[in-house]
Amino acid sequence: MRHLLLRGRMLLLALPAIAACIHGHGEPVPTKAAIRGDGTMLVDDKPFFPVGIHTEQLESIPVIAEAGFNLASGSGEWTAEHYASANEHGLLVLGGHYVWATFASFRTGGGIKLKPSEEAGMQNVIAHARDQSWRMPLDTLAAFDHLPGVIGWRINEEPEAKLVEYMEYGYELFKSHSPQHIVATLSCDRRWYHAFRNTADVLIANSFPYRGNHRSRQPLMDTYDGVRQGIEGMDGKPVWVMPQLYPPSYWSLNPADEMSTQDMRLQSYVGLIAGAKGVIMYDYGMFGRVRERNEEGSAAFKPADEAVMKQRWDSLKTVVAELKELGPIICDGRLTEELYVRWVKPGPNGPGPQMTRELDLYGTKYLIVTNLLEVPIKGRVYGINAGNSRAYDTRVWLGEGDLSVEELKPGEPEITVGPRGTGVFVLERRPILPKSVE
Repeated sequence: MRHLLLRGRMLLLALPAIAACIHGHGEPVPTKAAIRGDGTMLVDDKPFFPVGIHTEQLESIPVIAEAGFNLASGSGEWTAEHYASANEHGLLVLGGHYVWATFASFRTGGGIKLKPSEEAGMQNVIAHARDQSWRMPLDTLAAFDHLPGVIGWRINEEPEAKLVEYMEYGYELFKSHSPQHIVATLSCDRRWYHAFRNTADVLIANSFPYRGNHRSRQPLMDTYDGVRQGIEGMDGKPVWVMPQLYPPSYWSLNPADEMSTQDMRLQSYVGLIAGAKGVIMYDYGMFGRVRERNEEGSAAFKPADEAVMKQRWDSLKTVVAELKELGPIICDGRLTEELYVRWVKPGPNGPGPQMTRELDLYGTKYLIVTNLLEVPIKGRVYGINAGNSRAYDTRVWLGEGDLSVEELKPGEPEITVGPRGTGVFVLERRPILPKSVE
């Protein structure tokens, strides 16, 4: 019996080495990714909050890593060099392989350019794409799926609802050959979110909140509604929000239009308040451009100058750092509704309800707030009975430039969110002491 126990112990100690031999001596172990029941992504069995950016350019990968991103979203244009560079710089990768995309994808971007009226040619494109969608995914998986850092695949790019059959086939194909990784669908058209629930593990909700007048309230409300409808349409599967890094001049053709840190922050925080479980920004290529009218009067791109790019990168790094700090709370915080926030200013009766999200992590409250107005708003936080204004100690955690706390009376804090401000307050419950002790 003693010898049997000794042999058993030696076998247990040898298991890691045996596993390494089975996988291949000296070969890197593939990264595992899965979605937990609450929508949080697990990477190698640990909660992970993705703060990523889409890119095509190989030279962008070190820059992305230096900016603090933890994930790069690739495409079918990526080569082995892209994957190697991402791994070298500590980035996880959501690979790209488009089993199906919109018809427009086959007419633009330097590919096959056809007019919509060329019906015969269009049908050839469709037939070719359908044929390719049955063969090429296996080549992609064989070449890249085993590489370290790969967490999954984005296989649909702005699809149309009529193509769901092919999208579902692609999902089954990727999951059957790569069950240890996730599959994502990207869409900006929330009319069809309900049709995509069987096409992916994750929906990436794309949004364009800064068209034209980039300081309007409505586009950000569209971002919020898009994430909410995505969660409902995907039947509880997670939604990641995709903030845009397009310069406002893309829409206005005014090169002086620029995004501030607040603009970048708002896009992401509105998505998180709506319930997003990740952030993937779009995209590196557009981030470095300015759009204006050329001498002929046509819209044209040009590279942004050095001073503009420094401001853009400083803002982006600030937001990325905040999102990564907030990530563990988004992953493991419990959604609660125990706080009552009464917004008291501006106006005699206050501005009315505002977008907030309340998360509880081991008894500490994290209140994510945003203000889409052009004036500051003030509010008071009450306990669960909506009558105790001294229930919590309150402090600013993230968004210090936008948020503040002051005490009107001892122990009674009033919170302020600046114009177009957003951030996170931390609230710690105070003990209720008997009057004799006070």
